[in-house]
Order: sequence, then structure tokens, then C-alpha cells
Amino acid sequence: MRMIPGGEMVAGGARKEVKLLVVDDHSEHFDQIRAFADMYSSQFAIECKLAQDKEEAQEVMDSWHPSVVLVDVHLISDALSLIQEISHKGASVIAVSQVRIPELAQTAHTFGAVGCLTKSDNPDDVEHLMGYIASIATSSVISH
Repeated sequence: MRMIPGGEMVAGGARKEVKLLVVDDHSEHFDQIRAFADMYSSQFAIECKLAQDKEEAQEVMDSWHPSVVLVDVHLISDALSLIQEISHKGASVIAVSQVRIPELAQTAHTFGAVGCLTKSDNPDDVEHLMGYIASIATSSVISH
């Protein structure tokens, strides 16, 4: 048995399944996240989907039920209301921004986000993000 983030123990070969929805109109960031998600396949099964606007995000939320959602706060004018809506549906929400905005973390938390990060294309940062996503994902089915 081995421990995965969040303290969950799994038998050898079993993986925690994570459904990750990225709400972002720039697919480059999503492509990088998806590439790192594939590298985590031995530890976690992270399935990724992209929504490029609020309406698409709402449709995916209702049909697919992701466990973690990354929301680019610069995507739409009412990103905070989207964060609140998604968090009320039970997903863990992480607000992401292209630039560091000091007050964003507290504001996003007030609307239900569990974290707030600055986008990065640094492989170490993306690897850390994937571990963080796996650690905050709501418990889901374990697969072999």
C-alpha cells in the first residue's frame, strides 16, 4: 500500500481518479496541464477537459461532474460568480491568473475557491499543480 496526497491509502497498482475541468480560453495552458496529467498516470488517473467559456463550463459541470476545476479569472467578467456556482456543485475550485494579484486569493476564497495560483509554464510549477490537484480532489473511484 502507498499513501497519496490527502492521506488516502491505496493498494499497489490502484490509482485515485480525478476529473479536472480547465475553464480557459487559451488552450496552450490546458495542453501543458494535460501532458503533465498523463505523466501522473502511475499515481493518479487525471482525466482533463477544457471549457473555453462560462456556458461550456456549465454544460460540462452538469454532464461530467469534475472533482476539480481551474478557472482563469481573466476569462470572463463574472468569473467570481462562476467560481461560486461551481463550488456549490461540489467541485474544488482553483482560481488561476496570468499575473499575480495579491488580493485575488482572499477574494476567490470568499467566493468558494480552495486555492489561487498564478499560471506558469515552468515544468516544476506545473508538476506541483498536478500534485495539488490530486490532493484536493474529492474522493472518487479507485481504478487498477
